[in-house]
Amino acid sequence: MSRSPVERASRLLATGFGAGFLWPAPGTWGSLLGVALFIPFLAPLPWGWQLAAGVTLTLLGTIAAEVAASGLGGDDPSAVVVDEWAAMWLSMVALPGPMGWVWAFFLFRIFDIIKPFPARHFEALHGGVGIMADDVVAALYTQVSVRLMFAAAAYTQSGFLLALTGQGV
Repeated sequence: MSRSPVERASRLLATGFGAGFLWPAPGTWGSLLGVALFIPFLAPLPWGWQLAAGVTLTLLGTIAAEVAASGLGGDDPSAVVVDEWAAMWLSMVALPGPMGWVWAFFLFRIFDIIKPFPARHFEALHGGVGIMADDVVAALYTQVSVRLMFAAAAYTQSGFLLALTGQGV
């Protein structure tokens, strides 16, 4: 059966240029693709452009996932990883360098797997929206968590330094 150019392009984007066919853990491979493309292409840009790229990929990915899912076997086939890719971009927006990106990767994978409220509810939506929405929620949890971790570390470090020098007493 011959696929149309739109179907072929959708499948290519939805599977992360084939990363979704890698085993084990295609979602992790899709997330790694997101990191690998974010660092050289988006990290040097201002945060507004990073966010715009993440939102654009999310919108395009929603359409691509909708088109490609039926040909890949079901409502949310494991080969569709554009959701992880886009969510990694959203998870990494405006984070401070390599440590922020490493934390974002690991926390996103945890949130994507455990699907805290309301992510699991969004996953129940049908089509491309359902495929993408739970990962967007995981990306939001990731952004908040990494920012809170860095804020706590900065507060703790400054408090420790003030106490060490006697200025905080």
